Amino acid sequence: MKDVKILYNQKFLIWWIIFTAIVMFFGLFISFTIGLFISSFLESQMSPGLAHAIGYSFMGGALGAMTGWLQWRMLRKRIAISANWILTAAGGLAVCELVAGLALWAIGSDRDIDIQGQGILIYLLIYTIGGLVVGLLQRPLLEKYSLNSHLWVYVCTLGWGLSFLIFLLGAQLDHFLKIVIIFLIGGMVFGAITGISILKILNEKKLV
Repeated sequence: MKDVKILYNQKFLIWWIIFTAIVMFFGLFISFTIGLFISSFLESQMSPGLAHAIGYSFMGGALGAMTGWLQWRMLRKRIAISANWILTAAGGLAVCELVAGLALWAIGSDRDIDIQGQGILIYLLIYTIGGLVVGLLQRPLLEKYSLNSHLWVYVCTLGWGLSFLIFLLGAQLDHFLKIVIIFLIGGMVFGAITGISILKILNEKKLV
């Protein structure tokens, strides 16, 4: 019986990593397109800095929603997780992007920055802190299923931070195929961190 459970967990983890890599890869491009479109539309209605703050918040929200939706779909096979999982993933990243964008606008800078030098640090801070916020928002949803739900906060912080570091380094390359490979690796890293951790977290189930 134990072997069956191990095989089931291995299959779950493999598909979690694969689907996460795919969703994050396409999600990065889709969410960036959404953010760019909204920013461009709003630039004629308000100052560019404010328009970019709002546009990038939609970018973060879209990426969070897509990854949150995937995780929710897969977690439903094991626990009756609330659909609020998707909203918390989207909201956590969207809020961090909006706060960062507004802060940059307030000091006379702009969220629409190149992914070079200081830009890398800003992106990394936003999505590492965004991961922390997502973890804090999602922890209550896991709390009734595990004694170790608090670990999800650290997992999300590490997962989003490390994967975005890989994405940002990959974006520095000048060869499209290399960028694609690095982006897929970043998604797989995020999937491995979150997948392995969620299995361990759910293994420590509450009795009531």
